[in-house]
Order: sequence, then structure tokens, then C-alpha cells
Amino acid sequence: MNRFSIYRVWWLGASLYGISAFYVLFQGGKTSLMLFVILNALALYLLLGRWSGIGGVQGARALGMDGEPNTFLSAGMRLKVRLKMQIPGYWPVPYIIVRDSLVRPITEESQIYELSFVPDYRRRGEVTYETAPLRRGRYRFQTTECSTRDIFGLFEHQGKFTEKKDLQVFPRMVELKDWRMLRRSQRGVFQHTFTSLWARETTQIDGVREYIHGDRMSRIHWNATAKTGQWKSKEFEREALPRIVILLDCNMASYRSADSFELAVSVAASLLELVIRQGMPLGFVSAGANPGWFGTERTPVSRDEILRHLVDVEVNGTVPLSDRICEAAERFEPGVQVVIISPLSDEQTVQAFPALEAKRMTPCLLHIGEAIPTDDQTRKFRQWQHLSRVNQWDFSSVTRLEDLPKALGVESA
Repeated sequence: MNRFSIYRVWWLGASLYGISAFYVLFQGGKTSLMLFVILNALALYLLLGRWSGIGGVQGARALGMDGEPNTFLSAGMRLKVRLKMQIPGYWPVPYIIVRDSLVRPITEESQIYELSFVPDYRRRGEVTYETAPLRRGRYRFQTTECSTRDIFGLFEHQGKFTEKKDLQVFPRMVELKDWRMLRRSQRGVFQHTFTSLWARETTQIDGVREYIHGDRMSRIHWNATAKTGQWKSKEFEREALPRIVILLDCNMASYRSADSFELAVSVAASLLELVIRQGMPLGFVSAGANPGWFGTERTPVSRDEILRHLVDVEVNGTVPLSDRICEAAERFEPGVQVVIISPLSDEQTVQAFPALEAKRMTPCLLHIGEAIPTDDQTRKFRQWQHLSRVNQWDFSSVTRLEDLPKALGVESA
């Protein structure tokens, strides 16, 4: 109710009260007295409604389905929200209207959900609702507003409570069994493309061995040494396979629609899960305005770290994809396999592939296609297919995430 409406209601009530008072003073009688008493009782009820307790409402929010919290939310999923509220005080409250809001800070989009409930005799109640399908990104629950009206609907009393909770919605993924390129790599087809330097030890402990003279102090396994009374050293796993580097194109000029970029992010996340599950070394690059470089200089790569990065990644890059490819060729060691996820197929990108091969890297393009491509896109796509066959580059194209297993030469799990 706006301020003008409130003033109008107050003036109307004051006018009726004044008329009733004059009616008692100048007319008298039982009828006028009864009317005056009723108006006083009504005014008292309306005034006491301001102390209904709604202003001190307390609440708690629970997320998840059937009381079990959602530990992993992916794009397109719905979230079940349960709100429990307690209204202090004793004045009767006929019903409560609840307005809860979920905000996506990066785009300032908000979803507002409005529900109602009737408090029980302990002035408690709860509401449950399900959100709309969520997009990839971060979300935050804002202040929850509660309001009630008197039984005549004349005045509204409001209260609010704040219980901010943050959500991460990860990219949608499809589970993959295998990848044609990984199978060739594991059989040694790419053995000539990497040097023995890649056989260095990883940071994964593979066991305990006897101490060898010259081992560093950081390599000593102190627990095993203390238990056995003899010097023991840590044994680390060796990286015997070429590393897979996933390069995600985040250039604004590369994508015609937001759906195409979401498909590219989902493809990258699906490949990430597959490579990690296969136990192969990994690197990751997002070529946006603030590019993310993971795994350069042989640093360990965390799956959770990359997934958190994919939650926030946006299509905001301005640097050409070819420059990012050349930069990746400089930052990563020789022998890696660079998987480029992009809808772009221009001449500059074609020229960047030989730069990778000059560094003894194996290029691979995973093309993000449009559902309804233009004639120019179809022509460039066919050119890429021809160039890939001639240069023996691994080339795949996908227009829907569900088609990714087929595009990779395997079936989904």
C-alpha cells in the first residue's frame, strides 16, 4: 500500500470516528452509543495490530530435496527451498505472506517467490517451493520479507529476516565412457610427440621405499621411519602419458548466442571429468578477458579449482583465439595434446595450429556448431574437415551436449 492510500484510509477512519462521536453527542440513544462502541473496538483492534509481532519474525532456510542438501547443482536443475518461521507475540495473526528472492549477482537477475501460510497455535509455520531451472553461475538468497493484514484488509504489517546463503551452479555435464583420441594416446600413437622429460614424478604418493643416499629431506617419509626405525623415502607416481590441455574459447566475437557458449563450457566440463577419471595429466586454459591458466610449468591441477572457475567464466574475451593458442604453445611443455573448444574456424586459427606442431604439440579441434548454421559457417566447417584430414588433426563437431559421446567416437555411460 502506497503512502497516498495510507493517508486516505486514515482520513476516512478519522472522519467516520468524528461523525460517530458527534452522532452520540447531539443525537444520543442506544443506537448511536452502540455504533460508537463498535467503532472504538474496531479502532483498538487495528491499532493493536501494529504489535502483532510480525516485525520480529525469525526464520531459517533449508535447501535440498526431502531434507537432504544438494551438494552438487548443475545447470538446468531445480532447487527445493524450505522456510521455517516463528512469529513472536500473542496478538492473533490470520495469515502470513512470504516473499523470498534469489539473485544472480553477476547479471543482477532476481527470482522472486511469493507464498502464504497460516500460523499454528504456537505462531509457527513453514513454506516450501521449488525454484525455476537454474543457469550456470553463482546465486545468493537475499532478505526474506513477511507481511500480514488485519481481517478487514485495511492495514499491512511487515517484518523481515536475513539468512544469506550462496549457491554455485556448475555447468551441465554428460558422463563419458571414453574418447577416441585418448585410446590412441594410451596405445602410444603419440609416443613420438613428447620427450622423456614428461616421465617425471608427480605429487601423488605411490608407496614407501628404502632410503637412497642423496634423497632430499622433503622426500623422507617420517611416519614410516619412526615406526620401523630405518630411513624410509616416499615413492611417487610417474606421469607416463602425454598431458591433455583443454583450451576454452571465451572470445565475444566467436559466439553467435549465449547458448553456444554454454554448450562450449559444458563440453569442457565433461572432458575435464573424463580426463581426470582416466588418470591422465591435465592442463586447462580459458581464453577470456581474464584468462585462467591451470597446470602451466607442471603445477598440479585441482578438479574443484577448475570447476569453480567454470562457474564464473563468461564470454568476454577480446584477444583473438589464435593469439591465445600461440601463448599456450609457449606456456606448456612440448608433447602435450591441446584440445581447442571453439566455434571459430577462421584463417588465423588455421595458422596457429602449425605453431603448436612446431612445439611438438598435437592439436585437436572440438568444434561447437550451431543448430541452424549459416552458409558461411557451413563452408568453413567443410574447410576444417578437409584440413584436418590432410594434416591428420583430430576434429569433432557437436551441436548438442547429448551428441558429445557420438562426436568423440564413443557412447555415453
